[in-house]
Amino acid sequence: MVDAHARMQSLDGLRAVSILLVVCSHAWLSHVIPGGLGVTIFFFISGFIITRVLLAEYAATGGVSIHKFYVRRLFRLMPALSVYLLVSLLLMAGTGQPLKLMDFVAVLLYFANFYQVFVGFAQDTLMSPLRITWSLAIEEHYYFVYPALFAALVARPRAFLQLIAACVVAVLCWRIYLVWSMGLSEFTVVRVYMGTDTRVDAIFFGAGFALLCANFPRVDTALRGSVAFWCGALLLLSTLALRSDLFRETLRYTLQGIALALMFNRLLFVDSVASRFLSLPLMSYIGRISYSLYLYHWLMLGLVSMLMPGYGVVAKWAVLMPLSFLSAHLSYRYVEKPFLRLGRTLLASKQPLGLA
Repeated sequence: MVDAHARMQSLDGLRAVSILLVVCSHAWLSHVIPGGLGVTIFFFISGFIITRVLLAEYAATGGVSIHKFYVRRLFRLMPALSVYLLVSLLLMAGTGQPLKLMDFVAVLLYFANFYQVFVGFAQDTLMSPLRITWSLAIEEHYYFVYPALFAALVARPRAFLQLIAACVVAVLCWRIYLVWSMGLSEFTVVRVYMGTDTRVDAIFFGAGFALLCANFPRVDTALRGSVAFWCGALLLLSTLALRSDLFRETLRYTLQGIALALMFNRLLFVDSVASRFLSLPLMSYIGRISYSLYLYHWLMLGLVSMLMPGYGVVAKWAVLMPLSFLSAHLSYRYVEKPFLRLGRTLLASKQPLGLA
């Protein structure tokens, strides 16, 4: 097994693709760029990485430390998010934006997705900077359950994969039921797009893919071939080409998860034009700052929209992109990296962490 803690440049490059899809779609190009696909890719990568890390720990120690898992997630996610919330608070106060305590509570307690669906973040002069945190809530809900599930079933990979497959099918059936029972209203579309219960299958696809390849070498080899890759690519393109609203809110996410599983190995682990492109230093760098870029591009998008309402897309891009990347770089360098080092230091020390 490849060391799960070793950073793969191509994986960072794939992160870069996902975040660029999101940023460009949000930046007034949603009619031509599928930002939702970027989120789905991000979810798939998260499921893959988390499972890969836990598999490496299990292979090395014969078990997994759940409390160490949560320490790693705490130091990975919370520092950058906390600083982002502080910056957002100051900006919202400075622009006369309504401030609601529950908006911030929803983000910090990771129920921003359902809060946005059923309540909505307050916004007036400025598009709410907090709305972007909905996807973080979905990932955290997954993290609440998955480590214990992994610890219980890692020694029984077939049963584990069967359970993941059942979860994926259940999520698809639930999406179909919601659309059938509520109709294709605007509320239904938002509910399906942002709900943990309707989007978590993308993370399960990534986790299942990692388990499958780790436990079944022949499958891993087959998924590195060009046939699997091109089948996945065609399937992925078909999910973007088919414009039926019913398809988009039900089967689309499932087929995209299957397509990513078919394409993933060749994109990352086989020397090809695609993997070399993803491994370019620029792509790898964008992937490393993708978490902060995901947060700050939305904040800057709100600012640019507020301050430049009469300008064209090109002029707005000329301001939005430098501000977004600069903010993300500063957050990554001065917030994310120091706290990641601190987390690793604490985990390596024998001092009690207080989170067992």
